Amino acid sequence: EDQALVTDGSGSLSFKTLSGGGGATGSATTISTGVTTATQGQTAFTTPNVFDDGSQATPFSTQIYLNGVKQRAGASNDYQLSAPQTVNFNSGVTVGDDVSIIVYFGHTLEEEFFTATQGQKDFTLAGNLAASKNYKVFLNGVRLRNTVDYSASAAVVLNQVTNAGDQVDICSDQAEDRLTAVQNQTSFAPSDSNTTSDNMQVYLNGILLRETEDWSIGSPSVTILDADGLSAGDHVDVVVRRS
Repeated sequence: EDQALVTDGSGSLSFKTLSGGGGATGSATTISTGVTTATQGQTAFTTPNVFDDGSQATPFSTQIYLNGVKQRAGASNDYQLSAPQTVNFNSGVTVGDDVSIIVYFGHTLEEEFFTATQGQKDFTLAGNLAASKNYKVFLNGVRLRNTVDYSASAAVVLNQVTNAGDQVDICSDQAEDRLTAVQNQTSFAPSDSNTTSDNMQVYLNGILLRETEDWSIGSPSVTILDADGLSAGDHVDVVVRRS
């Protein structure tokens, strides 16, 4: 189940896992998400699917969220990856923490990490991130909104100054909707009909929400599961990745 024959480019074929829970739908790119409730001091977590089984030219892109806040990879940051499917936090987390691990299939996220100096607003991109692409920008792990919190061109320019040590993470995506709730609103309709539970993320005021616990998907729509709905002015961000 959920495997297909792949070639190594030299004529050899083998079965490899492509995705979790049924594979891609339409033209969208599948994401495989797993959520673990941590024990006290836990550091090792298993990804919901392999990110590096040795057959790819480069590993599948992976992102980690701790209680909805984006974490950074690296020995001097938050966590490190160990093939084929292990995440090792650099320090133990707290009992009850939610650790969300996302593996992306068929789409490589491009990211650049910055540590701001006092008052810094401009962050010039050195990699392959082009001005024509859509961005996700996080400030200290919380997602910012394009045109509201920053503008994107050859560089990313924040609309307010940062403090020394602030972390700015920039990711490349292909489609998104930015929605503002009215009082008690729960249902939000994405503009792209290819959205599925396998290719979509939902953020509330910059914090990643958990599918089934915090939201469910309609045809297509996003429904917040809080019986009281949201507060007026709450931000709901729907991010869809494309290959």
